[in-house]
Amino acid sequence: MRICMLADAYTIRVQRLAAGLVRRGHDVRIVSHRVCAVPSVVVERYSVPRFGWRYPSQYAHRKSMYLRRLMRRHDVVHVQFLQDFGLTPRIAAAGRLVVSPLGSDIVNPPDAPPCPEGTVRMRREMLHMADAVSVCSRAFAAEVAGFGGLSVEDIAVVPMGVDLEQFQRRSEGPVRPLTVGFLKGFKAVYGPTVLIQAIPKVLSRVPQARFQLAGDGPMLDECRTLAARIGVAHAITWMGWLPYDGVPRVLEGWDISVIPSVSESFGVAALESQAMEVPVVASRVGGLVETVRHGETGLLVRPGDSDSLAEAVVALLTDERRRRAMGAAGRRMVAREYEWGSCLEQWENLFRHVARRGVTVRETAVSGPRVEGSA
Repeated sequence: MRICMLADAYTIRVQRLAAGLVRRGHDVRIVSHRVCAVPSVVVERYSVPRFGWRYPSQYAHRKSMYLRRLMRRHDVVHVQFLQDFGLTPRIAAAGRLVVSPLGSDIVNPPDAPPCPEGTVRMRREMLHMADAVSVCSRAFAAEVAGFGGLSVEDIAVVPMGVDLEQFQRRSEGPVRPLTVGFLKGFKAVYGPTVLIQAIPKVLSRVPQARFQLAGDGPMLDECRTLAARIGVAHAITWMGWLPYDGVPRVLEGWDISVIPSVSESFGVAALESQAMEVPVVASRVGGLVETVRHGETGLLVRPGDSDSLAEAVVALLTDERRRRAMGAAGRRMVAREYEWGSCLEQWENLFRHVARRGVTVRETAVSGPRVEGSA
C-alpha cells in the first residue's frame, strides 16, 4: 500500500509505525512541518507550492491542490494528532482518510488554557470527514466519541505495541538500592509533583529506596525546588531526557515504574516497563486501566493522591516475591496482547479496509485488549 502520514516526524510513535510498515513492504511517506531522518522512510516537509506560472492561483487554492494531490497519490492518508493541515471534507473525499487523535488534541491538559473554539470545531470536523477514526484504547475511544459526537462502536481501537526484542531484560545487573523510576516527563498532566510529595512517605517506611526521574518539561525546576524543600533531594537522581534506544537499559535498573498521570489516553510507558518485567504503580485513569492490570501486573491508585501512591509503592518495595511475580506477569501480558508485530498487523488491516472503496467506519472498528474487570 501507499501510505502517507500527515504527522510530526519527530514523534517516536510516528517513526516506529512508519518504519514498521516499511519493513512489511509498504511505501510510506511522512509529510511533516518539521523534517528529520527516519530510516527507510521518505520524509518531506509540508510545503504548499509557491505562487508562479505553474501555480498561479491564490494560496488557499494552491493549498487545496497540494492536499488533493496527496490524497490521490496514496491509498490511505493517516493524520496523527488533530493538527490543522488544511483538510476539508471536499479534499478528504479525493482519497481515503484515517485520523488518530492522541490525547491533548481531545482532552485539554490541566496546565493549558482552554482550546480556542475554532480549533475545537476544526478537530470535530476532522473526525467527521475521516473514513475511519482510530485510537489506542477503549477508554480514549469513549472520550473521542463524546468530544466528536460519534458512536464509540464506530471508532477503531488499534494499540501501539512494544518490540519485545528491544524491551527485554538482559541481566540483573549489580546489586543496587531499591529503585523507583518515573519516565513520563515534567508536565502537570503526568503528575510529577504527586510522586515527589509521596517520596517522604515512602522513605519513612523504606529509607534505602532511591528514585530516578527521567525527562524534561516546564515543571522540572518546580519539581527540583519542591524536592529540596521537603528534604528528599538526596534520594532523587534527575536523569534528564532519554533517547528512546536508551530507555530499556534504564528500565532494567528499576524495581517499580510509577505513572501518576491525571489523564492518559493509552500507556506506552506502562507497557514498556512491564515488557522489562518492571511492575507499574499508576493512576486509575484512561488507558492505564487497560495497560496495567491491577493486582496482576501492577497497582492502580487514585489520581492526584500522594498517600495512595506511597502506600502502593511501599507495598511492592517491601514484598520482593510479589514484585517479581507482577514483573513476570507483565511481560506475559504484553507478549500476549501488545506484541509489536501483532499490532502492526492490526494497523495494516485497518489501512487495507479503509483503502477499499465504499468501506464504512463501522467496518474498520476492531476489538482492543480487555479492560480491567471485563469478561
